[in-house]
Amino acid sequence: MCTMNSWSRTWFLMLKIIYFTLHISEAQRLQVQPEVTGYLGLDVTLLCQFIQGPEEADISQVQWNLLPPEGKKITIAVFKSQTEVLLFESPLKERVEISEQSLIIRNVEMSDAGLYTCTVTTFPIGLFEKSTNLIVQGLTQHSSMLMVPRMIAAGIFVLIVVTMMATTHIIIIRIRREASVKYHGGTTGE
Repeated sequence: MCTMNSWSRTWFLMLKIIYFTLHISEAQRLQVQPEVTGYLGLDVTLLCQFIQGPEEADISQVQWNLLPPEGKKITIAVFKSQTEVLLFESPLKERVEISEQSLIIRNVEMSDAGLYTCTVTTFPIGLFEKSTNLIVQGLTQHSSMLMVPRMIAAGIFVLIVVTMMATTHIIIIRIRREASVKYHGGTTGE
């Protein structure tokens, strides 16, 4: 027969287990950007960061999957350690790399658009999964932003050249004027 004291201990123990389980699982989390815009021909980084909590967890695996608009899930890469990165057959195979948990896509193409899922497996906590929607835009929408620094650099270059030419011209005029004054001044004095 159960006594009131044993029930109290059982409930207390169950509450304690629930509290620690919730506390630990809320502390660790995966952080991604919900939406990222990539531009044709440029590189894009899909951030995925595992945030440690008070209970240390070791990352045992990072996996990236793509769900393109057509709807068939593609496994892109699995990262097991610094030396073991598995790249699966996909149109991205030659253009991707994993840096920590983030995925870097080189030379973005229109077909790279879709929902990318980062899955981080940890020990002893378990699995964390978040997704980022990659939108790919043509460079024409972004090209004006790329041209601004070049235009500024060209403007500064032209300004420097014009300033140097004007300064050189003023110096030459002064030298000629001084030479002319000395030449004319020297003949009238004799």
